[in-house]
Amino acid sequence: MELIVNDELTLRTPKPETDGPRLAAIIAKDRETLQQWLPWVPTNTTASEISFLQELVTQAQQHRSLQLIILWHDEPVGMVGFNRYDQLDSGQQNAEIGYWLANQAVGHGIMHQAVLALCQYGFSDLQLDAITIVVAVLNQRSNHVAQRAGFQLDHVVPNQITLYDGSQVDANYWLKFKPDGQLAQSQAY
Repeated sequence: MELIVNDELTLRTPKPETDGPRLAAIIAKDRETLQQWLPWVPTNTTASEISFLQELVTQAQQHRSLQLIILWHDEPVGMVGFNRYDQLDSGQQNAEIGYWLANQAVGHGIMHQAVLALCQYGFSDLQLDAITIVVAVLNQRSNHVAQRAGFQLDHVVPNQITLYDGSQVDANYWLKFKPDGQLAQSQAY
């Protein structure tokens, strides 16, 4: 799958054997920054990244998640995707977005554009009713992405996210509804 966002930005399904080494190199280079919020970063290797991407391809084929490589000027700079899909008791469809971005790509509006494109795809093609983003309260960059993409802060859950050092931090739950949907917020979880 490939979503062309604009002339500079494309989101596409991972190619584990080629994307794995490239993403692992980015993660190694930006390890100090990324590991602040992503607990898997300290143990990431080329082999583990290839294996992880292979699992993501399988999950996408089984419609359990959809993770996409972010290509900026045809070079991988991170990932964005639906970590999971949920069917609520009401029959409504919900998904949760997760993302990370290389330091070199920060400040260019890349993640903002990627999240908007993923939301559009989720609401139109996947018929989602609501999308959430769960972010550590102190993760300013990721909270800014959610807010700028039109998500509303719904609630905060104490000690929700476990960091690489084992500490737990509070999480903001950001929520965005299908533009024409009338789903009540209390039904979104």
